[in-house]
Amino acid sequence: EESSRLGLKLRSLRSFFMYLNQLEEKGYIERTREDRGIRLKELTSNMFVNIPILGMANAGTALSFADEYVEGYLKVSRKIVKSSKNVFAVQISGTSMNKAFVEGKTIEDGDFVLVNGEVKEYKTGDKVLVVIDGLATVKTFRSVDGRNIVLLPESTDPKHKAIFLTAEDNFVLNGKVIDVLKLG
Repeated sequence: EESSRLGLKLRSLRSFFMYLNQLEEKGYIERTREDRGIRLKELTSNMFVNIPILGMANAGTALSFADEYVEGYLKVSRKIVKSSKNVFAVQISGTSMNKAFVEGKTIEDGDFVLVNGEVKEYKTGDKVLVVIDGLATVKTFRSVDGRNIVLLPESTDPKHKAIFLTAEDNFVLNGKVIDVLKLG
């Protein structure tokens, strides 16, 4: 009765307490002991980190430029990324990695990938951001013999081919893909 007067459509008092528990677990409210009340917690910046977006990376051939300037920021929960130190985002363009899994999610056209730029040692199977002759791409890393590497697509489209690189080629491994953020 009281809940409907306040514009709340609750089936039971129990569902009301379930909602309160969820809000408390997510850090939006805290319950006060002295008057059995509820206080809204200020959504402090320590709940989120700002991840800079550094352009686009192609999940196809290395076509898109890897820009060195920040295009904007993604506000990401600290439950996803503990620290923003050396972590940045790039938006994916293309389908060459749509069968690759990172944290249980595929890398689809339009997704943002989070890249840890601090990683300098790569293992076979790591998803990496590579800049080749100034152009960015995301692929699966494989070391051939300690000097040469192969960047493999993982795609439903057979047109995507492996990229073979030697130590003499003009490329930089910019970091390891650590997560995928989907917009839809």
